[in-house]
Amino acid sequence: MKKFTRRELLKTSLGLAASVVSTQVFPPYLHGQPEIIQPQLSKVAITKGSDIRKITEEALNLIGGVKQVVKPGHKVFIKPNYISGGLMGHDPVTAGEIPHPEVVATVARECVKAGAKQVIIGEWIERPLAVEWGGKSGKSGAQVKTLVDFINKKFGQKVSLVNLREYTSSFLYVPSQTKLQWLAIPKLVAEADLVVSVPVFKTHHRPIPVTLGMKNFVGIMPSVLYGEPRMKLHEAGIHQIVVDIAKGIKPRLTIVSGAYGMEGEGVSLFLEGTSVDVSQRLGGGLVVAGFDPVATDATATRVITKNWQPRPKDEDLGVPWYIKHLRMGFQQGLGEIRQSRIKVEGYSLEEIAMSWQMPENNTYPELPGHV
Repeated sequence: MKKFTRRELLKTSLGLAASVVSTQVFPPYLHGQPEIIQPQLSKVAITKGSDIRKITEEALNLIGGVKQVVKPGHKVFIKPNYISGGLMGHDPVTAGEIPHPEVVATVARECVKAGAKQVIIGEWIERPLAVEWGGKSGKSGAQVKTLVDFINKKFGQKVSLVNLREYTSSFLYVPSQTKLQWLAIPKLVAEADLVVSVPVFKTHHRPIPVTLGMKNFVGIMPSVLYGEPRMKLHEAGIHQIVVDIAKGIKPRLTIVSGAYGMEGEGVSLFLEGTSVDVSQRLGGGLVVAGFDPVATDATATRVITKNWQPRPKDEDLGVPWYIKHLRMGFQQGLGEIRQSRIKVEGYSLEEIAMSWQMPENNTYPELPGHV
């Protein structure tokens, strides 16, 4: 073996160092054209049909299945939009006020099949919902409790229905960019391994024209701290609050129920919303699903705002740009809003886009001007 002199060893070492620096420290574009790496597209699925369980399963499969986010042993919290839960004397499912029970139950079932050891379906509501969770029994609407009982009978007692008001004794706090500085999240939600949003297609009175997956999480916030209907959150700046909650709990899956929905004033018959039977307009119900909370809401917004005006000059942004909490979520890095950066699987927007009645008392909040 050749022995190097001290001079030769130093010369060789310097040469190697220069080689390492030239190939690793300096960026590639100093040696030629830069390599442009585009971020991965956000995938969102749209499915349509009369079998709500089937199209929910199809939507989940089109985005890769819940196994992408649910791991064996996980605790999962599912937040459906249960604003009325059947306490108004009518069926909230066919009224379009709450998601179809088959959508909620199918998501819970798929989480259990993926290995979740516990699935909590929960909402913070002032009145007990021991009986009417998610719809009235009978021909006018399936009760989600019945579907959950079937799941538990087959897989063991893994799914539970919870009114957070009755099961919350402590909170974890997440930062807020509003004057509140911190937001109290019930521990059942904050400590979950996976948080899922299951909203329903609905327009909304001032100041939010549509309410979908991200806005849905205002329903977990404790009224004992923020009032009913969470007026302290609205006064602090509801758009940033919606974004702050999402940043804090990091929802990994959104499934929008579209068998029925609500247009106009929303978000319930009591508040003068108008029920929509989607199958009468499209020949079947819809489900929209995605892992990106902003992209999923943006796509669902595009589904029901086909002819809403005004529109940004940049159609790539479209109406979602004027939904302030979606715009802020995009700007603050929560997800994608640009149509060109969202890959839609299943049905295309051209095939199923509708124009639901916009709330009469609502214009786009704090319109930023055409861009």
